[in-house]
Amino acid sequence: MKLITIRSQILEVADRWREQYAMRYADDLDKMKILRELEKLDKETATAKDVENIIGNNSWACKQECRECKKNYDSIVELGDLPDYESSTTWVCLKCLKKAVELFDEAESLPHPTKSAPVADENEGKSKAR
Repeated sequence: MKLITIRSQILEVADRWREQYAMRYADDLDKMKILRELEKLDKETATAKDVENIIGNNSWACKQECRECKKNYDSIVELGDLPDYESSTTWVCLKCLKKAVELFDEAESLPHPTKSAPVADENEGKSKAR
């Protein structure tokens, strides 16, 4: 489980870019120039717009979509496997997480049988034919 915010994306952007491009595209001067620029960023004061200006798009430090309500948020929780092509990963906003907790709370307020009810014998109470 991981909290993803715009700030956390900015803090990790150079590492994520390096992981994505440095090994496979080491000869690509444009990608390496972008990496050097990302490494120069003051990660504590840099903005999403600063990252966008370096990379050329806003997908590396942006609002993230909740997979439950489909709205975009500055902060979201990543659940499941590390994201990959075949991973079981999802992203959920605080509002939807609170709704999930409410479902658990509602379920806990329902009566819980301590043991299962006995199964009725269909022959019970009938006289046996002789």
